[in-house]
Parts: sequence; structure tokens; C-alpha cells
Amino acid sequence: MIFVTVGTHEQPMDRLVRALDALSDAVVPADEPIVVQAGPCALPVRRVEMHGIMAFGAVQDHLARARIVVTHGGPATIMQALSHGKVPIVVPRQSRHGEHVDDHQVRFVRRIADRVVLVMEMDELGPALRDHAQRAAAIPAHDRGPARAAAFAARLDTLCRDLVGRRGVLG
Repeated sequence: MIFVTVGTHEQPMDRLVRALDALSDAVVPADEPIVVQAGPCALPVRRVEMHGIMAFGAVQDHLARARIVVTHGGPATIMQALSHGKVPIVVPRQSRHGEHVDDHQVRFVRRIADRVVLVMEMDELGPALRDHAQRAAAIPAHDRGPARAAAFAARLDTLCRDLVGRRGVLG
């Protein structure tokens, strides 16, 4: 199964759902399900099993069972995929596509690009899906799993505190 999650943000991420549905026949075996937690996306799809919002437990179950995880650039979702031992394909939401209010996901995922399979433009999605096993194998195993996710969360917390502190928000 390929599991795709765009998070719970109110702006749709139609370009990811549209691209995935369009290229699925070319890069995903016909008998492999594609399950998408698509938020407010209401596009008609041919092959993709769409869900608006999924319960946390259902997301965790899909993350655990997925062969490939595709996610938006939300740190929590990326850490959840890593904690399940997955190397996610990360497609950050971009403001120029009306997917978010700014490009904080783009900035974040560029910082962790050596730990995920990063896709910035939809023409990169097909090759990322097709070559996922090879790309994931190139990332050291110690960068996956629960211990790595915990270390990643601690580092992220430090980065956020440093960033907020620089702006004078924290005392």
C-alpha cells in the first residue's frame, strides 16, 4: 500500500492528489492500493481511495502498513513516518500553489532533505515513487525508527526554540 497524507490544514493540496492519481497507473502496481488522507480536497479521482480526515489511530495503522509513505512537509507527520521506520517522500505545501499561508514547510524540509525523499515539483513524484527503495536504502538506517524520531524531535525542539528566541518572543 502507498499511504499519502496531506495533514489537516484547511487549504487543499490538490496538486499532489491530482499528480498521484494521474501517474499511479504508470508507477504503482495495479493491485497495490493507494490510500490518501486528503483533507478538504474534493477532486474526482480514478484509482485513489480518498479520505478527508482520518482518526489518529487510522493514520498510525496506515503508516505502519504502508510500503511507501508520501506526506506534506509537516514535522509531526514526518516524525511519525520515521518512527515507523519509513523514509517518507515529502512534498511540502507551497504558498504559490495556495496550499499554505507561507513556505515554512519548504524551509523545514530543505533542512532535513538528507533524511527523506524530497519532492518539490510534481514531475519529480513519479521517479520518487518508482525509485523509492533505492533512494530510501541510501539513507542510513540509524536515521529511521523510534529512536531516530525521538532524536529528531529533540533537535527540532532546539531549532524552534532558537528560532523563536532570536525573534525576541521567548525571554
